[in-house]
Amino acid sequence: MDSFPSEFADLLNKRGQRLIANPPQLAVFRTKRATPIVVFDDLIDDRVARRCIELLDRVMYPVIRRMQTRIPREWIASMKKNYSDTLRKTVRVKTATLNSRKSQALDAARAIGLAQMMRSESFFQFAEAIVGNSLERGSSSGRQVICYEQGDYSGPHNDHHPESPGSRNGFVDLHIMFSNDAVRSQQLVYEERGFLSASRDVNGPSGIAVYRLPFWHYTTPLVGRPGREAEARRWLLLGSFDFDPPPEKPMW
Repeated sequence: MDSFPSEFADLLNKRGQRLIANPPQLAVFRTKRATPIVVFDDLIDDRVARRCIELLDRVMYPVIRRMQTRIPREWIASMKKNYSDTLRKTVRVKTATLNSRKSQALDAARAIGLAQMMRSESFFQFAEAIVGNSLERGSSSGRQVICYEQGDYSGPHNDHHPESPGSRNGFVDLHIMFSNDAVRSQQLVYEERGFLSASRDVNGPSGIAVYRLPFWHYTTPLVGRPGREAEARRWLLLGSFDFDPPPEKPMW
């Protein structure tokens, strides 16, 4: 496997392809107060996942860059009342967006077919099949490559974009995930009926998650296997989509 397939559907096994052909009508995207997220861990064969990791390690890892937001000490020092603490999103990962034509990362992604796959019709179709709504196919859809290493995490955040007309009432994220066998654990934690009480392992060889945002969630620090911490990597290929047409009212 020298490149990603031009169509996302060709990365999937038969179970994944059936989801596109026969949309599943998942209750979690239609039930009130249910957190609109689903995580699959059996849609990409392990041998394919290993080859994807090899490509990402070889071509994308040299062009991604560290992104980190620390917790400023003044967020504590500036408090004047007990229990008035607030915490904005903090994060530590390596990443690159694929949205700028002048991006070195986009050139690398094109060289291995990743950029093409993440713009393919079946990439949109898969997200549409899971959430049960039409998605916009314009240039507004975002693409990002993220790599978690030892200790990397994304702090609590909700991904609400009230200043964006296309996404202020809801939008969709599609996460394609790959972990190498040096990863011991990492958890996706998300809200359920007002509490950050639901979680899923995201450290398998591969996984696919679909979110209808916004809702509160975070990713715990990645933990590598003892003695292999420096090797541990979890890759996340992220596509974001607006609905077509955008919802007139909030979808939460």
